[in-house]
Amino acid sequence: MRIIIKIHKKIALALLAIMIAAFCVPTVTSFASDGQLWDDYVMPSTRQKERLLDNAELLTASEKQEILGLLNSISSTHQANVAILTVNSHRGSIQDYADDYFDYNGFQADYDGSGILFMLSMEDREWAISTHGTAAYVFTDYGQEELMDEMIPYLRDDDYYDAFKAFIDVSERYFTLYEEGTPYDVDYKDTSPAAVTRALLICILIGLVIGFIPIGIMSLDLKSVKASVNAAGYQIHNGLHMGLHTDTYIRSSTSRTKIPENNSNSGGGSSFHVSSSGSSHGGSSGHF
Repeated sequence: MRIIIKIHKKIALALLAIMIAAFCVPTVTSFASDGQLWDDYVMPSTRQKERLLDNAELLTASEKQEILGLLNSISSTHQANVAILTVNSHRGSIQDYADDYFDYNGFQADYDGSGILFMLSMEDREWAISTHGTAAYVFTDYGQEELMDEMIPYLRDDDYYDAFKAFIDVSERYFTLYEEGTPYDVDYKDTSPAAVTRALLICILIGLVIGFIPIGIMSLDLKSVKASVNAAGYQIHNGLHMGLHTDTYIRSSTSRTKIPENNSNSGGGSSFHVSSSGSSHGGSSGHF
């Protein structure tokens, strides 16, 4: 009898284990299918991912190697993580997803948390930028708009390699400007010799065009004009009449209008939001 009871207990335990496994399998499948690219909602003490994760397979093997090398180089040079993520789809808001990917894969563990992540999601052709730490001030709201103006034409042409190269090139420029004390923002003026020379050439070209157009029009009108040997052709035969003209001073008045002071920064700087980890992030998102 005791043997039968032991067998029944073993069978019951086996059935219980099977039932637990059956309940767990759907949960695991659901967890994997939602596209989450981090282990849990705890920020690790070390970075968990490479700075390039091309899950959507937008780049060739050689392009991945080159882009990753550039990302590692710029990150080391400017002491901030510069990363790219591509996915076929994502769950929830792409801005929230980008923030969580940055936080829960340990990108805050490097360089005092300074970094920028650029993310693409191909199902709805979305993009997102997530910034953190010092990089949030490097990439101002205006700077992000200008960055995307550089990248969007490549993204719309499905030229992802050149889009990522543009991202890295512009990032390099923004970091350098910030380190020089002039972050790229609405009031930034490029005073480099190349920019000054370019502006001077543009001004000269515009001046030449403006000058030559009226001269050309006047020269066309003068094709029928012939030279005269004396002034007779220019005289008015009715004679010269002169009259008296006087100006009489009556009164004076002065009108004054106060010019309002402009104490705003014209929308410059960086705006922030809080991610699910409680961290403060800058960033933006949109479609291409």
